[in-house]
Amino acid sequence: MTSPSGSAQQLYQQLWISFTALLKAYAAATSLALPGSAISTADRESGGLEIATAAKALHITFDCQSGSGHWSVSSAKEASIASSGTFLIDEHGGVKLDDPASTAPLEMDAAAEAIIARIL
Repeated sequence: MTSPSGSAQQLYQQLWISFTALLKAYAAATSLALPGSAISTADRESGGLEIATAAKALHITFDCQSGSGHWSVSSAKEASIASSGTFLIDEHGGVKLDDPASTAPLEMDAAAEAIIARIL
């Protein structure tokens, strides 16, 4: 397998920026719906994203060379991982979750909503 060209990596970087914006927007909207339970978001130095409630934390990483990412949910009080999964962003902006029920890539907004729902 050959490594992607610089333009492919740049495309994945732009798609990741768009996807993180949607993840943050859904986190903010969810925060408004949770009485007294705010959701915080933080960009990680490694290029990932962390979204947390009082009870859970969602950690998301992304590889701009392959278009693949990983998410994990852990308890806010414990470091153990409660659930985790992967996703792949294609060159058209579709997001394929590792959910066996999902056969076709989702639109970015639907994928962002599905991932944010993991911390509710």
